[in-house]
Parts: sequence; C-alpha cells; structure tokens
Amino acid sequence: MRVGILAAFTMVLLASFSNTKPVDLIRNTYKKALKESESVKELKKLTENKKDAHSIAFYAMALAFEARESSWVPTKLSLAKDAYAQLNKAVKANPNNFEIRYLRFSFSCEVPSMLGLNEHISEDKKYILEHAKKGEYLADIMKKYFQKSSCLTDKEKQLINTRL
Repeated sequence: MRVGILAAFTMVLLASFSNTKPVDLIRNTYKKALKESESVKELKKLTENKKDAHSIAFYAMALAFEARESSWVPTKLSLAKDAYAQLNKAVKANPNNFEIRYLRFSFSCEVPSMLGLNEHISEDKKYILEHAKKGEYLADIMKKYFQKSSCLTDKEKQLINTRL
C-alpha cells in the first residue's frame, strides 16, 4: 500500500515539475490501468475526491477496473454499479465531452445487459458517431476499442476509424 501511495505522490510531483497537466497524467495512468492492476490503484488515488467531470469519469473507470479484477461476485456488482453511477454523474456534469462519453460507452458495452448498467448506450453511440474527430486525446485507445466493439456495426466502425 505504501508503494502505491508513494508512486502516486511521485507521479504528481513529477507532473508539477513538467508541463504535464493533471488530466494528462490521469490519461496516461488510465492507459496503463487498462492492462496493469498496480496502475488501477494509482488511477484511483489520482482521481479520488475530485469534483471535475474528467476526474469523476476516470475514477469511475478505476472502479470498473477493480470490478473486472474482483473474483467475488457481490463486490464485482457493487463496484460496477458505483462505476456506472459515477460515469453518469460525469456525463451530466459535461455532456458534450467526447472522451467522457467514450468512457461511459466502453463501460456499458462491456457489462452484461442483465445488470441494467447500459441504458445510455444508444445515446452515447449516437453522440460518438456524430462527434468523432481527429485530435481526440485517447484516439489510439478509442480506435482499438471501437474496432473490436460488439456494440458497433462494421459500417459504424469504419466511419469512426476515418474520423478519429
């Protein structure tokens, strides 16, 4: 635990001495957390108790990653519900943010529909299809995700790929 806190503190300290914005540090940690469980803890620490929509959305993703890694079904379900509530809060705070919409969409596509945590999927899909454009911060991650997503048709995948 001390190592995780030390790592998060070091990352914040390094960011303060560079030109890296806090949201960029969060994005980079998110990219690592997609594959590394230790980075999930860092992502959670960086975003916990923050009030801005980006931090709320990425905190939600840290919860979602914890749910993914949990083997205890009640914990998995509780974390997933919390993640979805936080994603909805982030979208409500900043409904025209493509990145936040992408995070909620990707979460919603991955949870089983029987959990009822994907009621906004068609709304987010429509937004993404209409607003995808070059220069999105997580475009590399988004492109990879969209190409494998079962929530998009081949035509929609092709459209997004040309726009991102």
